[in-house]
Amino acid sequence: MNSESQKKIDDIMIETNEKVSAIVNEIRDIRFSKMNEQDKETKCDKLREEFKKTMIEEERKIEKVMTDSNEN
Repeated sequence: MNSESQKKIDDIMIETNEKVSAIVNEIRDIRFSKMNEQDKETKCDKLREEFKKTMIEEERKIEKVMTDSNEN
C-alpha cells in the first residue's frame, strides 16, 4: 500500500474515531440521565443505528481506498 493510501486510511480512522466517540458519549449521557427507561432505550436504539451506519460507511470508504490503491 502506498503512502497516499495509508494517509487516506489514517484520515478515515481519525474521522471514524471522532464520530464513534461522539455517539458513545451521547449514549453514556443518556444512560446516566434521569429520563425514563423507555425514552432512554428509544434514544439509545437510534444511536446504535447511527453507529452501525457510521461503521458501514467507513468500511466502504476504506474498501474504496484499497481498491483505488490496487488499481494504481
